[in-house]
Amino acid sequence: MKLPLLLALMLPLPAAAGQLSDLLMAPGLFEDAGDGPLLAYAEARSAPEVAGLEPLDDGRLLLAMAEGPDGRKLELAQDVDGTERPVSSFSAGTANPVLLYFLEATVRDMSAATGGSPFYIRNRMREALAAADLGPEADPREVVLHPFEADRNRARMGAFGDLALRLRFDADEPARLLELSADTAGDAGGYHHRLTLTEGD
Repeated sequence: MKLPLLLALMLPLPAAAGQLSDLLMAPGLFEDAGDGPLLAYAEARSAPEVAGLEPLDDGRLLLAMAEGPDGRKLELAQDVDGTERPVSSFSAGTANPVLLYFLEATVRDMSAATGGSPFYIRNRMREALAAADLGPEADPREVVLHPFEADRNRARMGAFGDLALRLRFDADEPARLLELSADTAGDAGGYHHRLTLTEGD
């Protein structure tokens, strides 16, 4: 995944950003973290309706802090079948790279499936995130977003018009996102992408 695409999700949210985006997209959540591995997620994806998109059963997404020539960096990498490859590098004070990766992966896959503009899809997701609040208190918190529920172009999006983004997290430790999932309707034939926290303080 290209760094500029991930950075597009870091552009300022709408002025009326809500509690959820203020918490989960806050810059600097990892600034005080030590060097080395920080978080690891199990990653799975199935999307039979997306041409050319390979299913992923047992991938891993890894986040680490490393010292670089220009200061400390958050390094995001993907491990598939034992082969680790870099995804992107971010300044230590950026918003959560795991959330950025998850959202941008969904943008990319939805655009491939529908032929829709990734810029349009990305903006609707950012708006949904900005408009959401934390929901009822629970442990852990769970918020479900439907970015295209009231979209004027929903009919053109096929199954993705009903896309649900589910975010599970502890409000006291917002850097440790517990689970992220993107799903369309249909257990077997729909689009499903899930990140589940397996390691990390």
